[in-house]
Amino acid sequence: MVLNSSTSDQSAPVEFLRHMLAALEAGVVELPAFPQVVIQVQEALRNPNYSVQMIARPISADPTLAARLLNMANSAAFNATGRVIIDLGVALTRLGAQKVYSVVLAHAMQDVRRAESLRPIARSLDELWSDSVTVAHFCDAVVKRLKLAMPDAFVAGLLHRVGHFYILAQLARQEASRSPVSLSKNLVDAWHPVIAKAVLKNWRVNDAVCDAVGMQADVLGVSSGLPTLTDVLFVGIRLANRMLNSGDTGSISSGGVLARLNLSIEECHKLIGEAEAEVRALARALHS
Repeated sequence: MVLNSSTSDQSAPVEFLRHMLAALEAGVVELPAFPQVVIQVQEALRNPNYSVQMIARPISADPTLAARLLNMANSAAFNATGRVIIDLGVALTRLGAQKVYSVVLAHAMQDVRRAESLRPIARSLDELWSDSVTVAHFCDAVVKRLKLAMPDAFVAGLLHRVGHFYILAQLARQEASRSPVSLSKNLVDAWHPVIAKAVLKNWRVNDAVCDAVGMQADVLGVSSGLPTLTDVLFVGIRLANRMLNSGDTGSISSGGVLARLNLSIEECHKLIGEAEAEVRALARALHS
């Protein structure tokens, strides 16, 4: 796997990324096989007669996944009452279908991460996961603070780096006999949203999340109107960056996002101040 900061000859790297995107758009996702539980949960959620019991059954057959969801439901981020839940069905109800599905996908990605071919990038994948958990927390915190009807906010935050994950995985699996493609950080930053959207569409994640993840870097594309999930994701990313990097000078309010959300800079700083302990608890709940 080769990833550097050079931007000299980009013809081969761009062709590599174009081929990757074309394959995804044709329905080919080149990752180690996902656990069967992902497909079973997808099918249950698409069933018009969906019930919590329908997704509890396949999840309960995977003790690690069941424990992760119970831990998450009992974490500080989702257990305001402090009442400990030991019943999986109750835990799934507390989290809601979209958060449960995002955790099922994240659990599958953790399994993929353990594949032999991806061992060289395990540390990078861990960093992506940590960032995704932090952004998911902030997206959820923003919609709760503003009382927005956006149940997919946590999901969008948790899955917003899937494109980066996928690009790294494809770099890692390049044939040893070929000259490895080198991708600059700028190129990965430019392409990972559109790659993520294509991956999520293959995984049949709902359109609202796919669109927000695909537009996460295009905050200037919308200059007015009602707040969107893209706005929430952008702010979640900026708040996470600010919390994780004290030297971050990027503007949280770029493109008038805070105005559309009716969120002040003071409230942003308050969210950051409140986040550290909750993010740690959430990371522990979701950690493999």
